[in-house]
Amino acid sequence: MLKVEFVGHIGSDAEIKDFNGKRYIVFNVATSERFKDAQGNPVSRTTWVSCLKPGDGAVVNYLKKGTQVYCRGNLTVKTYTGRNGVEAGINCTVSELELLGSRQDAQQNQQPGAASQAYGAGNYGMPPGGYPAFGPGSDEAPY
Repeated sequence: MLKVEFVGHIGSDAEIKDFNGKRYIVFNVATSERFKDAQGNPVSRTTWVSCLKPGDGAVVNYLKKGTQVYCRGNLTVKTYTGRNGVEAGINCTVSELELLGSRQDAQQNQQPGAASQAYGAGNYGMPPGGYPAFGPGSDEAPY
């Protein structure tokens, strides 16, 4: 079992879905890191984590696009065929979730334009059509 903890921003409003008769809160989180490459150029890298939290609590009402969250849980990697060939999706079954702030809080703490550079022009870098781990009409947990 691979345990993970991370902090990031929610990419789209969370939803409650049923998988094999069990209810889950489903959401995606963008985590970003900034560093300088060997030539000293600034680099920003965003990694998406597809999250599945057992239950259907009222917390789903607060898991809105842009909200900063802390998650801890079990990590799995799922491979799928994307438009550019085989890609991997990072998935987390969340056991612990904390709300850290709202999108408005994040924007107030950053320079103008920094959020759109880091997360991709207002959509937090979400791949076109959304993150594929939880496809429409799926009735099976993806991991």
